Amino acid sequence: MLVLSTQGIWVGHYNQRITKHLSLGGELMFQHGMGAKAAFITYGGMYKDDKSEFVVKAGEQGTHLCYYNKGNEQVECGVEFEYVKQMGESVTTFGYSIDLPKGLSRFKGSIDTDWSVTGVLEKRFEAFPFCFSLSGLLNHKKNQAKFGIGFTIG
Repeated sequence: MLVLSTQGIWVGHYNQRITKHLSLGGELMFQHGMGAKAAFITYGGMYKDDKSEFVVKAGEQGTHLCYYNKGNEQVECGVEFEYVKQMGESVTTFGYSIDLPKGLSRFKGSIDTDWSVTGVLEKRFEAFPFCFSLSGLLNHKKNQAKFGIGFTIG
């Protein structure tokens, strides 16, 4: 028996490199289902060099801005702004990553304007092909806390 659904999402992207550092493009998303159809167009651009990257996307659904900088071999940081027009909400997030090569560890974290603070500690083991992770999320506004433990094999 073959069952076909008449609902789904189709997404098409086009990205063109303009110069060595600059790319421009767009995205068309078409959603069909539950008696409704919607199409959204988003335009975007990216500027990228050896140590940093700036991305902007804007369209009917909202705006997304992102800046990333690799400070040196151990430290990376970035900031992201996202505005969702339908919800009328925006969130700004600052994130960082610190690599501790002598301890085979990495610490990543972020804080955002929704009062969420996250952190992940990853520990690699030389003798074994896996990575052990501890993670946590604390949202002061919602009075929520989540913690996790993980293993990544490979």
